Amino acid sequence: MDISSASGALVISVLRLLHIVAGLIWVGTAILMSFYVEPASQRSGGDGARFLAALYGKTNYSRMIPVAAIITTLAGLLLYGMMSYHETMHSAMGMTITLGALFGLLAFGHGFLALWRSAGQYADLVTSGDADEGTLLALEDKLRRNGRISMWLALVSLVLMAGARYIEPLFG
Repeated sequence: MDISSASGALVISVLRLLHIVAGLIWVGTAILMSFYVEPASQRSGGDGARFLAALYGKTNYSRMIPVAAIITTLAGLLLYGMMSYHETMHSAMGMTITLGALFGLLAFGHGFLALWRSAGQYADLVTSGDADEGTLLALEDKLRRNGRISMWLALVSLVLMAGARYIEPLFG
C-alpha cells in the first residue's frame, strides 16, 4: 500500500485512531482497576465483594477489556508492519516504538494467558451463584495480582510509544 496516497493516509489515520482509543480504554481501565477499584473493594469487605460480583457478572466489563486489547494489538501490529526496517532499527524513535511494541505484546499475552480465563470464570461463578466464598476470594486474588502485572506491562508500552517521537532529539 502506498502510504503517501490519500487512501493510504486514511488507512493509517483509522488504524492510529483505533490503536489509541482502544489502548486508552485498555490501559486506562487497567490503571483504574489496579490503583482504585481493587484496593477499595478489598478494603470494603463484603460490600466490595458484592461490587466486584456486579462488575464482572452484570456488566460487559470482562468482555470489554479483551476486545480493547485485541483491537489495540491488531491495529498496532498493522501500523508497525507499515514501518520500514530502516525506520524501526536505525533510529531512536523506531527502536523505542519496537521496545514499546514488545511490552505491548507481553501485556497482551499475559492478559490473555493469566487474566482472560480467570475473569470469565469469576463472571460465570458470580452470575450462577454457585461459587463458595473461598473460590471467589482465590480468583479475586489471582485477578488482582495478574491485573497489576498486565497493567505495568501495558503502561510501560504506552509510555514508550507516546514518548517515541521525543527520543530522537534527546539521543538521536
